[in-house]
Amino acid sequence: MKSFPTVPRRLVTTVIGLISLARADPIDVSADLAAYTQDGQVPALAAAAILDGKIIAAGVTGVRKFGDPTPATLDDKFHIGSCTKSMTATLAAMLVADGKIQWNTTIAEVFPNFKISPDYREVTLVQLLSNTAGVPHDVPPELWTSTVANREEPESKQRLDLAKALLKLPPDSPPGTKNVYSNGGFTIAGAMLEKVSGSSYQKLAADRLFTPLHLTTAGFGAPATAGKITQPYGHILRDGAPFPIPPGPDADNPPAITPAGRVHLSILDLARYASFHLGTEKNALLPAASLKFLHTIVPPATDYALGWVLLERPWSGGPALYHNGTNTMNYTVMWLAPGRRFAAVATCTIDSGIGSKACDDAVSLLIRRFLKQ
Repeated sequence: MKSFPTVPRRLVTTVIGLISLARADPIDVSADLAAYTQDGQVPALAAAAILDGKIIAAGVTGVRKFGDPTPATLDDKFHIGSCTKSMTATLAAMLVADGKIQWNTTIAEVFPNFKISPDYREVTLVQLLSNTAGVPHDVPPELWTSTVANREEPESKQRLDLAKALLKLPPDSPPGTKNVYSNGGFTIAGAMLEKVSGSSYQKLAADRLFTPLHLTTAGFGAPATAGKITQPYGHILRDGAPFPIPPGPDADNPPAITPAGRVHLSILDLARYASFHLGTEKNALLPAASLKFLHTIVPPATDYALGWVLLERPWSGGPALYHNGTNTMNYTVMWLAPGRRFAAVATCTIDSGIGSKACDDAVSLLIRRFLKQ
């Protein structure tokens, strides 16, 4: 996974104001999305827009696996990569509300028996979830190799082992002095949530987030199954053409880093998750103050909150929330405008630059079409 890119200028030029929408059913934008697949270089592309808690537009184009005619569908499960990070921060907010942990709880308080580098002992949960803890951008190669080699171990053990190994090393920068995008930091935070809740990350996410929000397609890892074409495959670009990655260990990152980016779900469920962060859900899982905290920049960062990037856009009616995600074989992007009670999300089954462009084009389409000119 990689850090979020510079936001395309074409999104800045989209225009302001909401269209009055009377339709009850989502508008099908599948035919529009087909124009962004670069003649099939993007095997599958899906997008959706949501307004005032209702999905107003959705579409999908392409096939589940390059070279096979089976079409992708709106119910298919797409890998969302680092868009998982906001989910981990949301789970943390729920446990804070439960009194099981606090935002200023330190690593040493949760893991008193760990052999921790002195500079990490006072690092807090909020620093880990805002990428200000000093955890390096990349997991050191030797630790990554050992994590990949241990991927058959129980997932929580993999995560705890990686957290222990990371915390033995000195931070890349003094905690609280820089904003450095870090999958390792979210992995450590996930291990902390598991410890204080007594539950695995997967169960915690299912019980506290997926089930209450009716995200029935949500799960973890690459969604495809070996020998079947019942879900989309991830792809890489090889010799100028999409190459499907067979389901299995090489189809995703190791389970240890699940809190940083291994969730999959349908584009419709991704839109419903976005709606929750817009504060438009009737049965809110978090009070407005908690959502506001999740969406507040944490210094010294200038644009990163807790699993969200905050950016000013003329179409958003206030700060826009943004994040992208990739496991190098899939790409997803989320744009939320809480001031307009509107969100647009897009996902596809390749990265290599062409996937990010396809998703950005899809989101730009939804903003142009459903925010009045």
